[in-house]
Amino acid sequence: MYQQPTVGFIPTQPQQVTVIQPTQYRGVASSPGIEVCGCTVCPCIHLGFLRSHAGWLKLIELILCAICQSLVLEYGVAYADTIGSSVNTFLTTTSACLLLILLLIFSYIISANSFNLIRASVLEVLFNSVACALYILSSAHLSWGVQTYLAEIYRTKIAFSAYPAMTACYVLGFVAGIVHGIDAFLNQRHRSRLP
Repeated sequence: MYQQPTVGFIPTQPQQVTVIQPTQYRGVASSPGIEVCGCTVCPCIHLGFLRSHAGWLKLIELILCAICQSLVLEYGVAYADTIGSSVNTFLTTTSACLLLILLLIFSYIISANSFNLIRASVLEVLFNSVACALYILSSAHLSWGVQTYLAEIYRTKIAFSAYPAMTACYVLGFVAGIVHGIDAFLNQRHRSRLP
């Protein structure tokens, strides 16, 4: 995944200067585009990103975030007055993370150079660190609200499906926070290897 920088010589300076130029992502040995009957269709699309470890992590984050958001919208919003502000906090966290994950995946697929440039910047580390903290804090807040207010309704009301759904929601929120933490660690380790 990491590629050695190219070394260039600038005529106005007497010493050699290391110039890091964006190059195409070569993490997976595949040509850009989609192969259909021996012809390359849409050569601007680089699906090699989705076959890398970073691509798998982004897809896992996207799936967890989408599941959490759909559970909150389906079951949590109706009981937001009962549970309290924890539903709104968790919904804000999932909405913000879902938007940025979708933008990152879209830019990585459309441009092979953007993967190297964005991954080398501090954006991925900061986003994943903040997302990790927000998911863990909002999941803890949601778990308190669900266990405090919805558990009693679940014990008394037959076929009350909001309690198991919201329990699954905050558990998946904790998992999403851990995945974002792993992604932040791997991004920082990748950045520390750069010259």
